[in-house]
Amino acid sequence: MERAEKDPVLIRAKEDVQRLEEQREEIAQELDDLTTEIRELRARIRNGDPERKGESGKLLGDVKYWLKAARETECEIDAIRRKESEITGDYGLDLEAARHEIGCRLARLRPCDGAG
Repeated sequence: MERAEKDPVLIRAKEDVQRLEEQREEIAQELDDLTTEIRELRARIRNGDPERKGESGKLLGDVKYWLKAARETECEIDAIRRKESEITGDYGLDLEAARHEIGCRLARLRPCDGAG
C-alpha cells in the first residue's frame, strides 16, 4: 500500500504556522480597513452627520472581534514556535550550545591538569 504524499492524520507544525500567518495577514488587512472606516465615520460625526452615529457601535464591535481574533492567532503561532523550539515555561535549553560551551571549558582545563 502506497502512502499518500500528505497524510491527513498527521499534523505538521510548519503547515499550521503557514496557515496561521495567512490568517494573521487577513486579520491585519481587515483591521486596516476598519481603521479607515472608523476615521471616516469619526469625521462625519464631527461634521454633525447624525445618521452615522449608529454605525459607530457596529464598527467598534467589529474592531473588538478582529482584535480578539488577532490575539488568538498570535497565541497559536507563539505556541507552535515554542513547541518547535522545545521551550517550556519561560525558557528553553539549547542543548547543542550547552554541549559546545562545556567542551570549550573542558578544553581550557585540560592544560592545567598536566601542569601539576
